[in-house]
Amino acid sequence: MANIVSNEKTYRHTQKVRKENHAKMSKLRTIVKKTRSSNEQAQLNEAYKVIDTTASKGIIHKNKANRLKSRTAKAFKANLQVVA
Repeated sequence: MANIVSNEKTYRHTQKVRKENHAKMSKLRTIVKKTRSSNEQAQLNEAYKVIDTTASKGIIHKNKANRLKSRTAKAFKANLQVVA
């Protein structure tokens, strides 16, 4: 643990931000998994929204967000064809 007050505060703040980012990433992964096996357009729109907000907050890179959206849409479309 830090001996300097400002370092202790920085440590506490970093831990808080890390927890928040971890929760957002967990939500992102969960919704992407559900969307890939889903056949509802609303689910895909929600996944896009979560991916975009995660990227805009800087948790994931914008290129990764675009790649994730593309792969999710591809899996979603393949699942639609299997169901139909």
